This record gives sequence, structure tokens and C-alpha cells, in this order.
Amino acid sequence: MGMNGRERQTLGSIEDRLAGSDPMLASMLAIFSRLNSGEEMPGREKIKGPRQRTLPSGGRMRWATALRPAMLSLWLIVSAGLIATALVLSASGHGACTQFIGTVCGG
Repeated sequence: MGMNGRERQTLGSIEDRLAGSDPMLASMLAIFSRLNSGEEMPGREKIKGPRQRTLPSGGRMRWATALRPAMLSLWLIVSAGLIATALVLSASGHGACTQFIGTVCGG
């Protein structure tokens, strides 16, 4: 199975960049290419990558979906803070309210 023009161009570009960055590795690639020049290319394989979610919004996650764990954590922290505040204020009892006007303290 041969390569099309785009694949040959991409490989040539990679070879040029490799020759500029690492000449020793480029020479090893040239030797490998010479040794395997007479062999037939193997057929294309389908490689399964990691599973990704496909969403109806063109395959991209919406920002709300990406921030869902952070929003849940924030909600839990705020709720715990409100409950703790209510417990602290209720622990002071009714005796702390005797100095205020009756309408404020409920009595």
C-alpha cells in the first residue's frame, strides 16, 4: 500500500526538521529507510484511542458541563457555612436577646 502525496509531504517535512535538530538521529533514519526500501508497506491499522464523550453541541463540552464539579463543591461549602452560622447563632440562647427591643427578638 503506497502513500499519497500529502503523507509523503508530511514525512518529508518531519525528516527536514529532524535533520536540523538531531543529525545523528536523521542519519539513523536514513540507514533504516535504505534497509527497508524493498519491503512492502503494511496495511493501515485502525487504532482505537481513548473513549471521548460525544455531545450534541458539535463534540465540545459546554462550560457548564465542565464546571459542574466546581459548582457542586461551592454549593456544599456555602451550605455547610450557613448551617454552621445558624448553629453558632442559635447556641447563644434566648438570654442574649433580652437587651433589644421586643420586636427584634420576637418577644
